[in-house]
Amino acid sequence: MAPKDFFAGFAALFAIITLYVIRRRKQRAGLPFPPGPKPLPLIGNLLDLPLKDEAITYNKWAKQHGDLVYANVLGRHLLFVNSPQIATDLFEKRSVNYSDRSSSPMINDLMGWDWSFGHMPYGERWKKHRKMFERQFRPAVAPTYWPVQRKEAHTLLRNILDTPDDLAEHLRHNAASVIMNVVYGIQIAPRNDRYIDIAEVALDGMAKAAAPGAFLVDIFPSLKHVPDWMPGASFKRKAAAWKKAVLEMRDLPFQAVQTALSQGKASPCFVSHLLSDLDTKVDVTDQVDTIRGCAGLAYAAGAESEVSSLSSFFLAMVLHPDVQAKAQAELDSVIGPGRLPDFNDRATLPYINAIVKEVLRWNPVAPLGLPHMVTNDDTYDGYFIPAGTIVIGNTWTILHDERNYLQPMRFLPERFLTTDGKEDESVRDPATAAFGYGRRICPGRFAADAQLWISVACLLMVFDIKPGVDKDGRPVAVEAVFESGMICHPKPFSCSIKPRSEAARAIIKQTVDLTG
Repeated sequence: MAPKDFFAGFAALFAIITLYVIRRRKQRAGLPFPPGPKPLPLIGNLLDLPLKDEAITYNKWAKQHGDLVYANVLGRHLLFVNSPQIATDLFEKRSVNYSDRSSSPMINDLMGWDWSFGHMPYGERWKKHRKMFERQFRPAVAPTYWPVQRKEAHTLLRNILDTPDDLAEHLRHNAASVIMNVVYGIQIAPRNDRYIDIAEVALDGMAKAAAPGAFLVDIFPSLKHVPDWMPGASFKRKAAAWKKAVLEMRDLPFQAVQTALSQGKASPCFVSHLLSDLDTKVDVTDQVDTIRGCAGLAYAAGAESEVSSLSSFFLAMVLHPDVQAKAQAELDSVIGPGRLPDFNDRATLPYINAIVKEVLRWNPVAPLGLPHMVTNDDTYDGYFIPAGTIVIGNTWTILHDERNYLQPMRFLPERFLTTDGKEDESVRDPATAAFGYGRRICPGRFAADAQLWISVACLLMVFDIKPGVDKDGRPVAVEAVFESGMICHPKPFSCSIKPRSEAARAIIKQTVDLTG
C-alpha cells in the first residue's frame, strides 16, 4: 500500500471513531454545541478553516452565528469567543478551567517550544515560570526599564532621520534592541545582528505552525513518529530546521550573560538580576532553566509584537493626516519647543494616549491570540463545551464590534476621549483583549505599552509622516491592508518621513549626547 493511501485510510478510520465519540458525549450531556458552520460528514469543518485572512473569516462566522461559535475538525472541538462579556465569563471567572493549552506536536514536540511557558500546560511548572516573569515585569517594576526604552526610542529617531527609506529595518532593530537590553543587557549590532537573524527564523516557524490546521501532525499526533525520509514528511524536516533556531534563540544570549557574570562584566538586566539572586537552598539547575526559559519567551513574545504595533502606527498616520495634526498640536502645546516627550508627560497628553489605544484596537498584534483549552466538561448559556475544546479569544472581532466601538473600521482616537478632550473611561480599553485573556494574559504588557507610548510620542514630536511619492512627485495610494497569521503586520506601504522643522532635526541629533 502506498504511504499516501495508508494515511488516507488511517485518517478516515480516525474520523469515524472520533465522530462517534463526539455524538455519544453530546448525547450524554443532553445539551447542544454552540452554533457554527455546518460540518461535513467525517471531516467536520476541515474545509471551512481559512488558510489566509483568518480574522476576516472568523469575524464573518461571528456575524452569522453569534458570540460563541463552535466548529470541529476531524474530531477536534474548536470554540470561538466573540464578545468581551463571554471572554470575561470564561477566561476570567472560570479561569481554572479555561487556562490550559492544547498539546501541539508540531510546536512543542518537533519544533522544541516546550520550554516556553506560553505553550506550557496549565499547572505547577507553568505557575513557577509565570510567577518569575511577572515579578520582573509587574507595574511597580516596569518604570525601571524606562531609561532603556527612552534611549532606544531616541536611537530610532536618529536612524529614521539618517535613512528614512529603511523604516522596516529600523523598527525591527528598535524592538530587538530594547528587549535584548532589558532582558540580557546586550547591545545588538546596528545591522545583520546574529541574535536577531536567529530569532526571526524561529519566530517565522512559530507563525507558520500556529495557524489552525497548518500541519496534519497536530490532528494526528502519531505522525510525529514518521521517519523524516518518508514521502509527506517534509513537516519534520521543516521542524528540525526551526528547532535549531528556536534553541539557539533561547540559549545563545543566555550563555553570553552567564559568561559576562563569571567575568564580572555583566550589565544589570532581567537575567543577571535573577542569576545573581539564586536560592542555593533549592534546586539551582531548575532555577537556571526557568530563568533561561522566561528570558527566551520575553524575546519571542515582544520583538514581533512591537514591530507590528509601530508599523500599524505609521500606516495610520499616512492614512489620517488629521489625526497626526491633532497629536502634534497637543505635543506643541504641552511639551513646547526644545525637548522630546518623556514618560512623566503621559498624564498630560490624552490624545497621544488615545492614539496608542487605537493602534492596539485597529490592528491587534495577535488577532486570535494563543488558544486556550478547556480542562473539564463545562456548560455555558445552555451549550455543552467538552473537555479538550480549543477556545480561541477572537480578539480582532471583539475589538471591531460595533456594540463597543462605533465605526470600528475607522482609525479614530477620539473614541477614547470625552467631548472636552479628556480620557473617557466608559469606553472599553482595548488592552483588555489585545494582550490576551485571563491567567494567560501577557505578563509583559506594561513594558510593551510603555515602549509603544514613548515611541509614538517622540516620533510625532519631530517627524511629519506622509504618503510616499512616485517618480513624478505624486502621492502613492496607500490602503490599510494587513498580512494574515499569528502576528499581524501591515503589508508593505509607501511613506515619506521628514523632520517637521530644522529645530526638530536639531533635537533629534542632540539625543546622541543624552544618557539613560
